[in-house]
Amino acid sequence: MASDLYTNTARILIIDESAMLRQHSLNMVEELGLIAQAVGDIEDALKRLNERDFDIVLVEVKAPEQHAVQRIEALRRATGNLKKKVPVVAMSSGLKRGPLLAGGADDILMRPFMTGELEAVIDRWLSPGVVS
Repeated sequence: MASDLYTNTARILIIDESAMLRQHSLNMVEELGLIAQAVGDIEDALKRLNERDFDIVLVEVKAPEQHAVQRIEALRRATGNLKKKVPVVAMSSGLKRGPLLAGGADDILMRPFMTGELEAVIDRWLSPGVVS
């Protein structure tokens, strides 16, 4: 289970075009005792980000690499206007880490990933003092 410091309070936004993978990620986040919302596209995600605060955004990215980087850059622009910095974690199966990080991703989860890997990324970004 995720840290007691943010269990039942941290809000995670999941963006994934695949309904099956979106639901799988949602289930994993909820198993950790965290609050999550899942959407299927960037436009819906941008609306949600303007409606409420989230602590982390998990975004599915896939080939081509240029498309993936554009998705991350769009999220980074949208989250740049928020009250606090929101970490953007790219979920990818096969894209190189470098371009995703250069495009604005704060971290990468390589698919398929286990619940423990997801938990480690969430702990890393929600630990006190990491994001201001």
